[in-house]
Amino acid sequence: MKLANRITNMEAELSIRNTIARYGLAVDSGDIETAVNCHTKNAIYKIANPNAGRGSETQDLELHGHEAITKMLNSEIHQSLLPSCAHTVGPLVVKIKGNTAVSLGYSRVYHDSQLMRLAVNKWTMKEINGQWKIDSRESYIVGDEKAQSLIIKGLHDTEL
Repeated sequence: MKLANRITNMEAELSIRNTIARYGLAVDSGDIETAVNCHTKNAIYKIANPNAGRGSETQDLELHGHEAITKMLNSEIHQSLLPSCAHTVGPLVVKIKGNTAVSLGYSRVYHDSQLMRLAVNKWTMKEINGQWKIDSRESYIVGDEKAQSLIIKGLHDTEL
């Protein structure tokens, strides 16, 4: 691979990692506009058992687009975490192909300094007008059969 292509891929990977980190920091600070703008307009957001760590199991969450993501971030259940929460992500494996990419890795949600949720995530990213955005996210609790499948598939899948 030519040096220029390698530099382009490194810049893309850094931008992808920064977009995912920016999303978490925006969510934790209550900056919903920034959090939503980390996504494509029609982003799909799938979170298995979103209330894990709160002592109750709930139905999986599936959101489509900016309006639905905004509504979730404004919800009472999400707002009740602020300002004492931290969404952290990593380590990540990033695969880039042109203006699309897939990132696989862990995420953690801490509340009042206690680990509330530990999950495996697949982030599908798209480059739009020079900016990498989250086009979809799947998140499953560590230990769940779907989480293990996502890890195995992600580690061995060479196609996006």
